Amino acid sequence: MKLIHKLGLMAATAGLMALALVWGISAVGSAAVGDSSCYCTQPQLTLNQERVYWSSYADYTSRNLSVDYDVSNGSTNYANAHNFEIVGTSNTAGVVSVDHGRDVNMVPAGECELITVKYSIPSGVGSFTSNVYATTHDQCGTLYSYPGSMP
Repeated sequence: MKLIHKLGLMAATAGLMALALVWGISAVGSAAVGDSSCYCTQPQLTLNQERVYWSSYADYTSRNLSVDYDVSNGSTNYANAHNFEIVGTSNTAGVVSVDHGRDVNMVPAGECELITVKYSIPSGVGSFTSNVYATTHDQCGTLYSYPGSMP
Protein backbone atom coordinates (compact mmCIF):
# COMPACT_ATOMS: atom_id res chain seq x y z
CA MET A 1 0.00 0.00 0.00
CA LYS A 2 1.43 3.40 -0.97
CA LEU A 3 0.04 6.81 -0.13
CA ILE A 4 1.38 9.95 -1.76
CA HIS A 5 0.84 13.23 0.07
CA LYS A 6 1.37 16.73 -1.31
CA LEU A 7 4.29 17.44 1.05
CA GLY A 8 5.95 14.08 0.98
CA LEU A 9 5.66 10.38 0.59
CA MET A 10 4.52 7.73 3.01
CA ALA A 11 5.20 4.14 2.10
CA ALA A 12 4.12 1.16 4.14
CA THR A 13 4.14 -2.58 3.64
CA ALA A 14 2.50 -5.43 5.45
CA GLY A 15 4.22 -8.69 6.18
CA LEU A 16 7.09 -9.63 8.43
CA MET A 17 8.14 -6.02 8.89
CA ALA A 18 6.09 -2.86 8.37
CA LEU A 19 7.97 0.37 7.81
CA ALA A 20 6.64 3.89 7.41
CA LEU A 21 8.59 6.78 5.94
CA VAL A 22 7.69 10.43 5.78
CA TRP A 23 9.59 12.97 3.70
CA GLY A 24 8.79 16.60 3.01
CA ILE A 25 9.86 18.77 0.14
CA SER A 26 9.87 22.53 -0.35
CA ALA A 27 11.87 25.67 -1.11
CA VAL A 28 13.14 27.47 -4.18
CA GLY A 29 16.01 29.94 -4.16
CA SER A 30 18.78 31.43 -6.22
CA ALA A 31 22.46 31.92 -5.49
CA ALA A 32 25.50 33.47 -7.09
CA VAL A 33 28.54 31.32 -7.86
CA GLY A 34 31.68 33.25 -8.83
CA ASP A 35 30.91 35.80 -11.50
CA SER A 36 27.93 33.94 -12.90
CA SER A 37 24.66 33.19 -11.21
CA CYS A 38 22.75 29.95 -11.42
CA TYR A 39 19.23 28.99 -10.61
CA CYS A 40 19.20 26.82 -7.50
CA THR A 41 16.19 24.69 -6.70
CA GLN A 42 15.77 22.13 -3.96
CA PRO A 43 15.58 18.66 -5.54
CA GLN A 44 12.11 17.13 -5.21
CA LEU A 45 13.08 13.82 -3.65
CA THR A 46 10.77 10.99 -2.64
CA LEU A 47 11.57 7.70 -0.97
CA ASN A 48 9.87 4.42 -1.86
CA GLN A 49 10.40 1.23 0.06
CA GLU A 50 11.06 -1.41 -2.59
CA ARG A 51 12.00 -4.63 -0.79
CA VAL A 52 12.42 -5.98 2.76
CA TYR A 53 14.52 -9.14 3.16
CA TRP A 54 17.23 -11.05 5.01
CA SER A 55 20.21 -10.76 2.62
CA SER A 56 21.87 -13.96 3.90
CA TYR A 57 21.47 -16.71 6.44
CA ALA A 58 24.11 -14.96 8.58
CA ASP A 59 22.03 -11.76 8.51
CA TYR A 60 18.93 -13.79 9.42
CA THR A 61 20.61 -15.39 12.44
CA SER A 62 22.09 -12.05 13.55
CA ARG A 63 18.70 -10.36 12.85
CA ASN A 64 20.09 -7.77 10.40
CA LEU A 65 17.21 -6.92 8.06
CA SER A 66 17.90 -5.28 4.68
CA VAL A 67 15.51 -2.70 3.23
CA ASP A 68 15.91 -1.44 -0.33
CA TYR A 69 14.80 2.15 -0.89
CA ASP A 70 14.31 3.85 -4.24
CA VAL A 71 15.31 7.53 -4.02
CA SER A 72 13.56 9.38 -6.87
CA ASN A 73 14.23 12.93 -8.01
CA GLY A 74 10.93 14.24 -9.36
CA SER A 75 12.34 17.63 -10.32
CA THR A 76 11.28 18.76 -13.78
CA ASN A 77 14.13 21.26 -14.16
CA TYR A 78 17.86 20.80 -13.63
CA ALA A 79 17.58 20.29 -9.85
CA ASN A 80 20.03 17.41 -9.55
CA ALA A 81 20.60 16.00 -6.06
CA HIS A 82 24.37 16.00 -5.44
CA ASN A 83 26.13 14.02 -2.67
CA PHE A 84 22.95 12.33 -1.44
CA GLU A 85 23.34 10.37 1.79
CA ILE A 86 21.12 8.84 4.42
CA VAL A 87 22.41 10.37 7.64
CA GLY A 88 20.33 8.34 10.07
CA THR A 89 17.03 6.80 11.07
CA SER A 90 14.68 7.12 14.00
CA ASN A 91 13.01 3.77 14.74
CA THR A 92 10.47 2.23 17.08
CA ALA A 93 10.53 -1.12 18.94
CA GLY A 94 14.24 -0.93 19.79
CA VAL A 95 15.29 -1.28 16.15
CA VAL A 96 18.64 0.32 15.22
CA SER A 97 20.00 1.06 11.75
CA VAL A 98 23.47 -0.48 11.45
CA ASP A 99 24.32 0.50 7.85
CA HIS A 100 22.87 3.51 6.01
CA GLY A 101 23.89 2.27 2.59
CA ARG A 102 26.09 3.92 0.02
CA ASP A 103 26.43 7.64 -0.57
CA VAL A 104 25.20 8.62 -4.03
CA ASN A 105 27.26 11.13 -6.03
CA MET A 106 24.19 12.40 -7.91
CA VAL A 107 20.50 11.63 -8.42
CA PRO A 108 19.74 13.50 -11.67
CA ALA A 109 16.40 15.23 -12.15
CA GLY A 110 13.87 12.69 -13.40
CA GLU A 111 15.91 9.66 -12.31
CA CYS A 112 16.28 7.38 -9.28
CA GLU A 113 18.87 5.41 -7.31
CA LEU A 114 18.55 2.28 -5.15
CA ILE A 115 19.99 2.33 -1.62
CA THR A 116 19.97 -0.52 0.91
CA VAL A 117 19.74 0.21 4.65
CA LYS A 118 20.34 -2.53 7.24
CA TYR A 119 18.45 -2.63 10.52
CA SER A 120 19.24 -4.66 13.65
CA ILE A 121 15.93 -6.18 14.77
CA PRO A 122 15.55 -7.21 18.43
CA SER A 123 14.18 -10.69 19.06
CA GLY A 124 10.40 -10.77 19.21
CA VAL A 125 9.86 -7.64 17.08
CA GLY A 126 7.35 -8.27 14.28
CA SER A 127 6.98 -4.74 12.96
CA PHE A 128 8.46 -1.30 13.42
CA THR A 129 8.40 2.21 12.03
CA SER A 130 11.47 3.95 10.66
CA ASN A 131 11.81 7.65 9.86
CA VAL A 132 14.66 8.05 7.40
CA TYR A 133 16.74 11.26 7.35
CA ALA A 134 18.90 12.29 4.41
CA THR A 135 20.88 15.24 3.08
CA THR A 136 21.76 16.42 -0.41
CA HIS A 137 23.06 19.51 -2.18
CA ASP A 138 21.73 21.38 -5.20
CA GLN A 139 23.99 22.30 -8.13
CA CYS A 140 24.99 25.53 -6.35
CA GLY A 141 26.08 23.75 -3.16
CA THR A 142 23.10 24.56 -0.91
CA LEU A 143 22.52 21.80 1.65
CA TYR A 144 19.00 20.37 2.12
CA SER A 145 17.78 17.95 4.79
CA TYR A 146 14.89 15.53 4.30
CA PRO A 147 12.36 15.59 5.94
CA GLY A 148 14.32 18.04 8.12
CA SER A 149 17.33 17.93 10.38
CA MET A 150 18.10 14.64 12.09
CA PRO A 151 16.84 14.85 15.70
